[in-house]
Amino acid sequence: MSIAEYTPPLSYFGLASASYLTCKFTKQATTFLLPSTLKSRYNPNKKANWALVTGATDGIGFGFCQELCARGFNVILHGRNAAKLTNRQGELAAEFPDTKTGSLLLDVESLKKDDVDGIADQVRLILEEGGGGMLTVLVNNIGGETKAASMLSELTYEDVDATVALNAVFMTQISRVLIPVLEGNGVPGLILNVSSAAAFGLPYITVYSGSKGYVESFTGALSAEMKAEGKELEVMALKAAEVQSGGYDVPTGLFVPKARTLASAGLNRVGCGRDIVWAYFWHWVQGISMDILPRWVLMKFSAMKLKGIREWMTEKEKRKNA
Repeated sequence: MSIAEYTPPLSYFGLASASYLTCKFTKQATTFLLPSTLKSRYNPNKKANWALVTGATDGIGFGFCQELCARGFNVILHGRNAAKLTNRQGELAAEFPDTKTGSLLLDVESLKKDDVDGIADQVRLILEEGGGGMLTVLVNNIGGETKAASMLSELTYEDVDATVALNAVFMTQISRVLIPVLEGNGVPGLILNVSSAAAFGLPYITVYSGSKGYVESFTGALSAEMKAEGKELEVMALKAAEVQSGGYDVPTGLFVPKARTLASAGLNRVGCGRDIVWAYFWHWVQGISMDILPRWVLMKFSAMKLKGIREWMTEKEKRKNA
């Protein structure tokens, strides 16, 4: 066949590809224009209902607490340090004096069956002591890794176990025990799972990447399950890239928001109609590259960046031990 004979099919293929990408990007872009249904659907009577945030004492987790309080929710903070939980509750009380708070003390890295199965009763007790109201929102924010920018072979059994527990196991278990609470109120409920650009599968953070991939797969499956059962329980995953937080103190900029800014953007996505969505507009702009660039190009740049972080952390550790 001549080149001329190949031209029409290639043109149709190119047009179809361009149309697909345009449709995909337009659909995602519109999520940043739609109004959030967070307050109208999950807290119509201001300051009556509650939200529970895991990993709430630092970074994005505390940002979610601040933004939920600002939007009229009472908040239950989860953490593993009693003193930090008390301090954070005090900060929220100072900024939002009319808001009620409670705390859930639990070390995710040493989970026990009885501890997990008892969460629902603890939540009910907190609501009762707080004057009533319903738990309508669960933010599964807790996550992280024990050794950043490490090769898989350098990790111990405990490192792997802790990372999977932080990012996947606890999210699954707390969702399991709180779904009856969230959907048993007679009002709609919401589960927000915090994911990451790492779900794409990045080198030097293999366990973290894999567990965030699980977060997104789990979210899609649970969302479909709730819809199939006719439950009024919305399930979403919020994707994020770099964020300035207590554990990751990088300079803020257009593509690196503060933790509270990211949390606010994520809450603004509620009701957009998508199971998995970029929380922050400029992170989505960065994420476009994952759709259009060849994977080998992305992996090359990712490896360079993470190798740089790895070298910086190695030098930092050497100086610390010198």
